Amino acid sequence: MNDYVWGGVAYRAKVDMLDAIAAAYATSWGRNTQDEVLRIFERMNDAELAEEAIDAWGLGGEDESHMAQFGYGAKDLAEAFGRVRERLGEAAPP
Repeated sequence: MNDYVWGGVAYRAKVDMLDAIAAAYATSWGRNTQDEVLRIFERMNDAELAEEAIDAWGLGGEDESHMAQFGYGAKDLAEAFGRVRERLGEAAPP
């Protein structure tokens, strides 16, 4: 598989797709203000955000899940939330 797909967009690298998922979740597809995003990162760590996103968006579970299809786990998504957190310059707990 050459492309990783999320939200109707193809990404060349898995890490880019994971970062897009984390950013979309944290920003509520761009609807949250920066202050709202910072509050989310203050109240939850990266692993908690990843688990919440997986549950809320149905990314995991079955063999046909997005996670299974594109070969990533909760830890990979948590690392993506960490990268998003770093880009925001947030010093909340990782």
